[in-house]
Amino acid sequence: MENKQDILKKLGSNDIDLVTEAIEQIKTEGDLSIVPELLDILLQCKEPVIITHITSLLSDIKDSGFKTILMEKLIQAANNSEKPNLLRICWESAIDFSEYMDIFLDILLKDDFISALEASTVIENLSDNLSEVKIKEAIERIKALPADDDKAFLLEGVLLHLEEMLDSSKEDDDEEEHHHCGCDGHD
Repeated sequence: MENKQDILKKLGSNDIDLVTEAIEQIKTEGDLSIVPELLDILLQCKEPVIITHITSLLSDIKDSGFKTILMEKLIQAANNSEKPNLLRICWESAIDFSEYMDIFLDILLKDDFISALEASTVIENLSDNLSEVKIKEAIERIKALPADDDKAFLLEGVLLHLEEMLDSSKEDDDEEEHHHCGCDGHD
């Protein structure tokens, strides 16, 4: 990769062409070492086109080490204005963030509407790797909340999704219980 500092300088500029050039270079030559700086640039950036390019680039990362870096940044986010773009990366990514369900649920329940909206999208896009216990805990946390008119439809949507996941999980368990030999079924 070209000098990392040169790439970061291009990314930090307000020139869309330079930013695009740097992003293309990172796509072809980049590694995880540049991710923390990319996230910092993303959080400081006010230009929607640049935000979209960086978010798209980060969403395409498949390395599982990226998950830890991104989640640390999300947890450390100083204010609600930083969280939506980080959450967007989570739900656009092919990486499984199921292990962080509690963090996304906290954001949904406690943060501002925009962050809650993004967190609800992350939760709805989590894989089926959530345990039945985790799903039940999340359902109980949502149901225990007093009505919040601002987020009511978000909470209802997530609750419905979690209940569907729970039902699906139970159906899978029922199928396994009724079929013990391990084959694909009998005619």
